[in-house]
Amino acid sequence: MIRLKPAQAVLLRRLAEAAHPKECCGLLIGRRLEAATQVDEIRPCRNLLDKECQDRFEIDPTDRFAAMRQARAMGREIVGHYHAHPQGPARPSETDRGMMYEPELIWLIIGMQKGQVEGIAAFRPNTEAGDFDAVLLVIEAPDDQNSPS
Repeated sequence: MIRLKPAQAVLLRRLAEAAHPKECCGLLIGRRLEAATQVDEIRPCRNLLDKECQDRFEIDPTDRFAAMRQARAMGREIVGHYHAHPQGPARPSETDRGMMYEPELIWLIIGMQKGQVEGIAAFRPNTEAGDFDAVLLVIEAPDDQNSPS
């Protein structure tokens, strides 16, 4: 299971829609807890392929190394990455299957149609099967501890 805060889900939607018709991409920084992977930060990254094609992504290694150093300094780690499918569903594509690596990382895929986000889903690479396994994505309820009773 992977957990996002509501504001993080909103940010992912905004990033995907702002990048359309190209793919946005970035890193998920957080913690692996007993019950779930908790995302603490959505880190947008440069897509090295956005000039060449609209339906591919490659996270800039400079962005990744900077994120790794900063995450370690805060007692966090890179727990996954995200990217959009500007004209497709929130599920792994054949291209994604060809790029499978680092099976410990979660892939968040943002599905879009006509420039609008239709859904976000989470997956983990299953290198033995050559495919992805779905991961439960939980968007936490807003913090209502201070709301009136």
